[in-house]
Amino acid sequence: MQRPSFAICILSLALCVTGGFQQGYIASVLNPPYVYIEAFINETVTERFGVVMSDDVMSTVWSFLNVMFPVASIVGQFVAAWMCKRFGRRGTAIITCLLYLPGTIMSSLAYPARSFEMIFIGRFLWSLGNGINAVNATVWIVECAPISIRGAMGAMQEFSMAIGSLVCQSLGVPFSNETMWPWIFAPNAPLCLLSIGLFMMIPDSPVSILEREGDVEKARAALAKYYGVSPDAPEIDKEFEVEKKKGGGEEGEKQSEEKPGILWIFNPFGRKEDKMRVIQQAAWLGVMVKIAYVFTGARALRAYSTFVLFELSHFTLEGANFGSWIISILRIPFTLIPVIFVDRLGRRLLMNWSMIITVASLVLMMVSILVGDAMQIPSAIGFAALLLINAAGLGSVSRFYAAELVPRSLLLNAVSILAGIEAFTKIVVEFAFFPVANVIGVWSFLMFLIPSLIFLVVIWIMCPETSNRTVHQVLDDIALRKNLKVKFTQ
Repeated sequence: MQRPSFAICILSLALCVTGGFQQGYIASVLNPPYVYIEAFINETVTERFGVVMSDDVMSTVWSFLNVMFPVASIVGQFVAAWMCKRFGRRGTAIITCLLYLPGTIMSSLAYPARSFEMIFIGRFLWSLGNGINAVNATVWIVECAPISIRGAMGAMQEFSMAIGSLVCQSLGVPFSNETMWPWIFAPNAPLCLLSIGLFMMIPDSPVSILEREGDVEKARAALAKYYGVSPDAPEIDKEFEVEKKKGGGEEGEKQSEEKPGILWIFNPFGRKEDKMRVIQQAAWLGVMVKIAYVFTGARALRAYSTFVLFELSHFTLEGANFGSWIISILRIPFTLIPVIFVDRLGRRLLMNWSMIITVASLVLMMVSILVGDAMQIPSAIGFAALLLINAAGLGSVSRFYAAELVPRSLLLNAVSILAGIEAFTKIVVEFAFFPVANVIGVWSFLMFLIPSLIFLVVIWIMCPETSNRTVHQVLDDIALRKNLKVKFTQ
């Protein structure tokens, strides 16, 4: 494996702090003190209106608060493409840090201000910035990381998300009480300031420099800094030669991209040219992999981990919080598996095995909970296995796999749309799970088990390997699978 340059390491660290770490923290921050936040919301409603919310109403309000994360994320992901073009990759990253600050401060001040609405607004701003950065980070890494370490750099986002979740769960131990819970939002502020300093140390993406300034020499110098070579190195010449051919390498394809706009990729009734059909299938495979991860249940169940262990598996509240914390610790080494091996073992192996173990884990959880308290430990093992295997497999790979399937000229807009589709799916799943689980209990896991069985088959059959391959080589593979006589490589 190629040794990463200093610049690509700083870029990866900064994007991990502002991307994956923030996502892990946001996803987990409501989980440890959820009992006390629910009580605070109920208290403020009673103080103002003299009524006490029923359990059903409280479940709905709590679901709204949780899905504020994916709702704001989808808004951020759809504006990310415009922001990246307008402000550049580095400028966009700094703006997201400035959105995080008021989001976390407002959430912390909700309790002393006796305003539960501030938690909703703060969570929206915090999640909006994270949605923007989810697109920006994926594109920036793919544009700057050498092919031989691209997977490892992309997988670092899942590792940093596990770190964010662990830090949040660890802080949840002392802060999960009636008076201390607002402080669980505060540690994010100094990290935002640190990230801004890191971004100032590195150049913008070379693609962004070309888009905004048209300065080829500056773009070459930036790419050389990320590659750790001189600007006149052969790999820089090769990359800039390839850049001229991105988008399929043919003038007709460029025209097809420019005239109808990016949405033609996702229109199954649109373009009929063979090359267009191949790119369309690649884009839809990227969508499918992202949606498959949502329907494993790993994200939704991690966000409600205390609820699952406390309400469904019948552990004590302290035991449920402790179990969530232990799983957060275990996720750290599991997220390092793709960082170390994804470019050696390949994407397909990690995705396929994680889907197989996901299905087995969901079955084990359902059977154990249905049997009763005597099977508490097996239910917890199944729950841990579900979260850990997805951290090592599909959860990591889905972060960058879709970006490896489309030509670079389409990358920014395609990743923005793909991330938005994923976030919309996550909204539906996460909003539905909590109230459904409160009504039908363990049978709510069927909303993950049945789709996972379907996605396992589709991923196994249709997804190409992208490890150590250019996007044109991947598209050639898809064309061969479709029996289309077209070539993207020269």
